[in-house]
Amino acid sequence: MADFIAVNSTANFANLVLNADGVNYTSNVDAAFESVTGIANAMPIPALQEITVNATPGTFNWQQLDELSEKVVTTPSTNSISVTLVLDPVTFFDGKASTDGIFDIVNNKTETYFRLYWQGNGSGDRYIQGKGYLSALAPTVSPGAPVWTSPLEILVTGSYETGTV
Repeated sequence: MADFIAVNSTANFANLVLNADGVNYTSNVDAAFESVTGIANAMPIPALQEITVNATPGTFNWQQLDELSEKVVTTPSTNSISVTLVLDPVTFFDGKASTDGIFDIVNNKTETYFRLYWQGNGSGDRYIQGKGYLSALAPTVSPGAPVWTSPLEILVTGSYETGTV
């Protein structure tokens, strides 16, 4: 029987890290997280409640008079990561080093590098990474839920990259 990707113990928490320091890392997204500058500016996102990874290839369908079934070819993928998080003042407003807080990243339309660790960030753990723009920020609070929470989406520019710590 195969192992499952569990995230219900301390060493196995899913982690999302953003780096919006304004540096263009071009094709080497690893540099956004592994160079001295990248590590200083990489901001872990605390208090995640939910994560959804979307990798959706587009399709083009057509019908022909000489076939009984449709033909299909793929087109470029639409990739995104959606999260729900509990807001904290440092990550939401202040940020870390040269990476602004989430509100300013969205407001300024800053291209952001991300790395999502599936099951912790220890040696041998897997991640996906890439770059994109933060969107869908919609903070809410109510008497029944007296802390600010918000959805947040990363609209990925290009493809995901995968790796192992």
